[in-house]
Amino acid sequence: MPDHLFDMHPYMPHGQCYLWQNDLLLLHVVSDTLIVLSYYSIPFALVYILKKRQDIPFSWIYWLFGLFIFLCGTTHLLSIWNVWVPDYWLSGFVKLATAISSITTAALVWPLVPKILAIPSQAQLVAANSALAREIENHKRTEQELRKLTLAMQYSSSMVIVTDAQTRIEYCNPAFFQITGYSADEVLGQRANLLKSDLTADETYKGLWATLLSGSAWHGEFLNRKKNGELFWCLESIAPILDESNSISHFVSIIHDISDRKDTEEIIRHMAYYDPLTDLANRSLFNERLEQAIHQAKRNPQIFALFYLDLDRFKNINDTLGHLVGDKLLIEVGRRISACLREQETVARLGGDEFALIGLNLTSPADAGEIAQRVINTVNEPFFIDDHQLFVSTSLGISVYPQDATTSEQLLKHADDALYLAKQHGRNTFEFYNASANAQSLRRLNIENHLRHGLARNEFSLAYQPQVDLASGRIIGAEALLRWMPAIGPIGPDEFIPIAENSGLIVEIGEWVMRTACRDFMAAPLHERKLLLAINLSARQFKKTTLVDSVRGILAETGFPAERLELEITESMLVEHFEKTVKQMQELKNLGIRLAIDDFGTGFSSLSYLKRFPMDTLKIDKSFVADIYDNQNDACIVRSIIGLGHGLNLKVQAEGVETAQQLELLQLHQCDRGQGYFFHKPLPIDEFRRLFV
Repeated sequence: MPDHLFDMHPYMPHGQCYLWQNDLLLLHVVSDTLIVLSYYSIPFALVYILKKRQDIPFSWIYWLFGLFIFLCGTTHLLSIWNVWVPDYWLSGFVKLATAISSITTAALVWPLVPKILAIPSQAQLVAANSALAREIENHKRTEQELRKLTLAMQYSSSMVIVTDAQTRIEYCNPAFFQITGYSADEVLGQRANLLKSDLTADETYKGLWATLLSGSAWHGEFLNRKKNGELFWCLESIAPILDESNSISHFVSIIHDISDRKDTEEIIRHMAYYDPLTDLANRSLFNERLEQAIHQAKRNPQIFALFYLDLDRFKNINDTLGHLVGDKLLIEVGRRISACLREQETVARLGGDEFALIGLNLTSPADAGEIAQRVINTVNEPFFIDDHQLFVSTSLGISVYPQDATTSEQLLKHADDALYLAKQHGRNTFEFYNASANAQSLRRLNIENHLRHGLARNEFSLAYQPQVDLASGRIIGAEALLRWMPAIGPIGPDEFIPIAENSGLIVEIGEWVMRTACRDFMAAPLHERKLLLAINLSARQFKKTTLVDSVRGILAETGFPAERLELEITESMLVEHFEKTVKQMQELKNLGIRLAIDDFGTGFSSLSYLKRFPMDTLKIDKSFVADIYDNQNDACIVRSIIGLGHGLNLKVQAEGVETAQQLELLQLHQCDRGQGYFFHKPLPIDEFRRLFV
């Protein structure tokens, strides 16, 4: 038996140390063998794992680490090998490779440490999985909610619109297409204002955008228009949608068609504010309109009148013919009274046979008297109701703002007091609460009533003021001036002519003036003198379409030569309806008559217009002639008018010549003609004729 377990002395030249201690050799060999097996098992395990899990991050480090472990095991294997077969070069190369791999692994593994540490741990993965599961569940619930919302919008009876930040439509639900009549192709990509009717106030849109751009939702009403042009009321809620940067990315609008509700509201409102019988304003609406009139008159100082009226002896008709006939009569009375006022003015039935009116923008209290008289006249005309011819009259009381009162209560009270006075004074009349205005209106009414009979009663006459050629001093014609002597005493033309103009009587009176003057000038000795006859035309005469025919007929009837007739037209009449005015003047010129602009310089006609008028004469207003000697401005104006007239090949005539100084200056500036008290005052026809005997 050998002395120790591994008796291989011939093969262990470097293992002499083990010859004397066999147990030590056993310890090293067994330990290295176990280490080799352990080292080799690790890289093979890593290779197996990497083959099975190719998604492992940083797999190359595993390969490098496996190589390092494998080389470490090989160094231990060579330690066993070298005990019996010494091969130190091989061991050295293996150790070198092991050193290189170890250094490489050590150098590369530290930069990977943060990345490896960033790889979720098992607990983190579990938590992440749990969170993901919850997110998936929430997503499913959200998807279900979105599906429900989508179905709600799809089947909603309200219109839903989604637009981008520039209000271009990106989505509309079916209700939108059904209500508006548009199709998807006509709407998508268009601006959301395609429903705009331009009937909603601009202030509404300004408020809308101010609210939306501040990030808040807006709620309000629009009057929109469908594709077929039909208007419909919308109750709309618009909300801005903000993106991650808190900027508006979209707008969502929910629109309800509230046309039926509006119609119902209008019906209710009409019932609340309008009389169910006559459909006139009732007391509530009248009180509102009266307050509005007061506020407006305070902002823009002006006067208006409140009329309080009832029908005289209306109770007799109700009692005799029944309430049905009485109601029909009230309806017709309401219609007639309404026709006497302008559209913006108010007529109300306060109850029974009582009515109230508001007359706006009056120039004087006397205008209210004219309105009241129109109402009386129209109500006095017979009514034909159910085979009955009915005659009724009305009495009115008038209060004027602000002369009589400045509150609605006082205005109503004063109008009621005035109505009582009208009843006391015999009915079928009107009374002012203000005594002076009442007197003025009554005088105007009295003058108008007498004017209506003036021609029939032969109360009118003519006076003729001579017109003089300033160069020779010879009388070349005369202006016919109207005079009136009614039974109530002489009334000047400044007072009665405006009343005749407003009432329309001036047309008939004007034809009488022209006819009478032409006849007077056709008699001897005026006819032989071939004098010029000047006659004023009123605005109402000039606007009448039958004027030319009327003038032609009078010339034919009297035989007066057209070339000796000069019709005077005021400057203010010319600037209204320019083209129509030029046509009317040209037709008059075609008859051969002369045309003059009266009171030139007091109106506002443009010189560009003036050159187009077929005129013959400019008459300088007497207001400029009066101070021509003392006032340089008036002298300059007169001189300019004369120069202008001559530049346009027109004759220039000065009115109101009363002094020798005025005449001297007019002659100096080569004015053609003049008339005034310096030459002659207006004369009756007999005295005028004696000038030529």
